[in-house]
Amino acid sequence: MNGAKILVNGDKSLVNGVKILVDGAKRLVNGDKRLVDGAKRLVNGDKRLVDGDKTLVNGDKRLVDGDKTLVNGDKRLVDGDKTLVNGDKRLVDGDKTLVNGDKRLVDGVQRLIK
Repeated sequence: MNGAKILVNGDKSLVNGVKILVDGAKRLVNGDKRLVDGAKRLVNGDKRLVDGDKTLVNGDKRLVDGDKTLVNGDKRLVDGDKTLVNGDKRLVDGDKTLVNGDKRLVDGVQRLIK
C-alpha cells in the first residue's frame, strides 16, 4: 500500500482482512480485480464505460450533472464535503472519510472499500 495507513474505528489495520492494492490503474479489493484504464473500468466482468457525464454499468444509465448524481432513481447529492446517499451521510474532509459512523482515512489514491 506504498506506506499508506488506513485507520478504521481506532484500529490501524486492514478491516476484516480486506486487501486494497492500488498501483497506478490497478486495484484489488477482496480478490476482485478492478482495472481502470482511461474511461474504461472492468469490475468482476462488468464493463463500466465512462464518457463525459455518462456512465453505463450493466445497462444502468448513471447521469452526473454538477453536484447531482442520479443512479437508478437514487438521488445522490454531493455538496462540498457532504455526500448524502439514500439517507447515509458520508463526510469527506481532506484525507478523512466518515461513512455511517466508520472513520475511514484516505491517503492519496488509496481508499478503504467495504
